[in-house]
Amino acid sequence: MPAKKLTAQALKLMPLGDVEASLRILSNKMLGDSRAARGPKRASSPFRSCVACMLSAQSLDSNTAAATKALFKLARTPKTMLKLSDEEISTAIKPAGLYNIKTRNIRKFCEQLLADYDGVVPETRDELLKLYGIGRKCADLVAHFAFGEKHIAVDTHIRRVCQRSGLAAGKTEAQVAASLNGRAPEWAKPEAHFWLLQFGKTICKSRTPNCAGCPIRSLCNFPDKPK
Repeated sequence: MPAKKLTAQALKLMPLGDVEASLRILSNKMLGDSRAARGPKRASSPFRSCVACMLSAQSLDSNTAAATKALFKLARTPKTMLKLSDEEISTAIKPAGLYNIKTRNIRKFCEQLLADYDGVVPETRDELLKLYGIGRKCADLVAHFAFGEKHIAVDTHIRRVCQRSGLAAGKTEAQVAASLNGRAPEWAKPEAHFWLLQFGKTICKSRTPNCAGCPIRSLCNFPDKPK
């Protein structure tokens, strides 16, 4: 089946009752919050969480973890980070890829954090979104995992799951996140990120979704699932 069909959006949104039912099923079938999770989810500080999230763009989790570890061996605060040369930063974060762009983003992020927030990472998503290099996904991840706000962060896997199934609407990760967080029940928000992420990686995969083995197949509105 052509890839373009496998990435098609659902023809209609799930009713809210089906959204809750789907998340209830996934909560019993997929892994929940993992203490072994790396990157922004298990960072030792909000600052490290932000940096790790910026490094995670188009990077494998293992490469993000290696780059974050190498960088924070050199500097642990915005002020000490800015004392590093661009070459020192880019060399440390090279495993995460796009290191020149990410070096620039980290430097501008640190400068703004010191200038506008006295070096302290703000606690709300709205304030986090004002920071250079912090998009909706990073803001949701940091607000949720570092500060305990109830947001379901949406990455490429979760966006795909939501678009295919009808769980939420939107073309971009930010749009899907806004829709999903408005439609998901409050009880699900602490761990739904993990359920949907695992579901997207193991069942509702990009090119070869396992519709036959999908636990929410009867609720899904994906138009190209096998009959």
